[in-house]
Amino acid sequence: MICCVTGHRPSGFPFPREENNISYVFYIDRLYSEIQNLIGEGYRDFITGMADGADIDFANAILYYREIEMNITLEAAMPYPITYPKTPSEYIDERNDIFFDCNTKTIVSEHYFRGCMQKRNRYMVDKADIVLAIWNGKCAGGTWNTIKYAPSKGKEIRYI
Repeated sequence: MICCVTGHRPSGFPFPREENNISYVFYIDRLYSEIQNLIGEGYRDFITGMADGADIDFANAILYYREIEMNITLEAAMPYPITYPKTPSEYIDERNDIFFDCNTKTIVSEHYFRGCMQKRNRYMVDKADIVLAIWNGKCAGGTWNTIKYAPSKGKEIRYI
């Protein structure tokens, strides 16, 4: 059983993504708890889109649980082969470390083009059985498009 994630980049979060922020701590606790529930339900394969923010938080949680539960896997679904052009430098090393630790690395498009992020999101939804959505409630952008796409493919969505 396969789970993928959709969620916002840091600017889309309704709170600062800082370890001393109580809302961020609550979100991380909910994320880890939901992933633990999914593992308990039999999900063993997880896919991250590797974008800053929710995707990286999800990947870190999967890698944490993989240390405990060795029979789970993490796939990196990259929209194109190079790092994202707007990636702040503080995220580059973390993303590279996660990418190195993934069991599978999928490059969805050979090069950047305007719709490559959406193509990556659809790849993940098409492959997954369930979508974990880290959503701020705004009905615009890539997370919202993925949330709308998933039911058209018969996929369950769980929200954080």
